[in-house]
Amino acid sequence: MPLLYRQDPFGIFTFVRKCICIWMGMRKPFMRFGGEADQRVMAHKSCTLAAQTFMLSIAAEGLESCPMEGFDAVRVKKALDLPSGAEINMIIAVGKGTEEGVWGPRFRLPYEDVVFKR
Repeated sequence: MPLLYRQDPFGIFTFVRKCICIWMGMRKPFMRFGGEADQRVMAHKSCTLAAQTFMLSIAAEGLESCPMEGFDAVRVKKALDLPSGAEINMIIAVGKGTEEGVWGPRFRLPYEDVVFKR
């Protein structure tokens, strides 16, 4: 795996890495991706799955959570003293929920409307 994620400033090792990945992919199933942008997407997907697991564990403890996007990332990084190159996937609010909800009554869609069976 370290081979797949390694980057160098001049792109020499990146070219060698891509050639190795193509060669390995011809021999057996092998994870392939183009470059740094694909790695960023994969990292954000992994963080989202970790956030989902966190929110499920919070629910198991009897708390409520709410993932949020659309925030001022610059201010959040400054408030958390994160480096400028850090990327924030989402912010998760955690606390005790109310039965009646904050802005209106809480509801869930019926199971049959969400899960479809063949």
